Amino acid sequence: MGKPAGGSPTARDPAQRILDELTATVDYFRIQTSRDSGGERTWFSCEELLADPAALVSLVRSTAPGRGTDDDAVAMSLFVQGYAYRIASTAIGSFVISGDVVSVDPAQTSVAIGRHRPNAVHLGEAALVAARGDLAVLHRVLVDGHLAALVDAAHTAVRIGRPLLWANVGSSCAASFGAFVDPLAHDAQRIRAMVEGFFVAARDELAQSGRVARIGHGAGWAWERGACCLWYRTTTSGGAKCGDCSLWTDAERSARYAEAAEQH
Repeated sequence: MGKPAGGSPTARDPAQRILDELTATVDYFRIQTSRDSGGERTWFSCEELLADPAALVSLVRSTAPGRGTDDDAVAMSLFVQGYAYRIASTAIGSFVISGDVVSVDPAQTSVAIGRHRPNAVHLGEAALVAARGDLAVLHRVLVDGHLAALVDAAHTAVRIGRPLLWANVGSSCAASFGAFVDPLAHDAQRIRAMVEGFFVAARDELAQSGRVARIGHGAGWAWERGACCLWYRTTTSGGAKCGDCSLWTDAERSARYAEAAEQH
């Protein structure tokens, strides 16, 4: 661990052009490739983390104090959510932008830690998988090719339930689509149709991880997760719940959706 894999994509490469457009559209996405120096970040190979439960637990425990917990299950849950979001935002973001998918093969992908969570991705090779808008290809590359292994590794490393971990994956995928709603407001209907189609086409564990709830009569939507990520159990949360938390009551959700509909 420490150095990402090599490769030499150029600015002319289709995958690199898509990544450039992606990070220009959502400027808080941190995606680097082998054309970048890597800066001062320490990179952790996704392939090694997914294959070595001890290495995964060690990295997760290093983030736990900053997240306000000494509970391995809570720390792992929050780590998986951050990791899944960074990987999903790369694959889903490229799909939203182009209809094709930038590969997130664990063998060519690394993550870095910032603010006590995974917050950046490095691709040793910026490779493009032709999808032409086919969600089945996105699922094959992102879920079957990477995030399912993340769930397996986390479940093996720490005593934590698979439904909770899949709920984290579902929430992260929904949030990756949601990141484009404001910068691509003119495309809101297409994005909602895409996120709905994504979960309809998903494998059972992901399809059951939550649901897309439509808001109002326009293109508004929200994600409702099926299991809590446990963030409310950290000292940093102050006992607050996430916006998509499964612990909200139906009445509380309805009130929040009505307020959101009025604002749009």
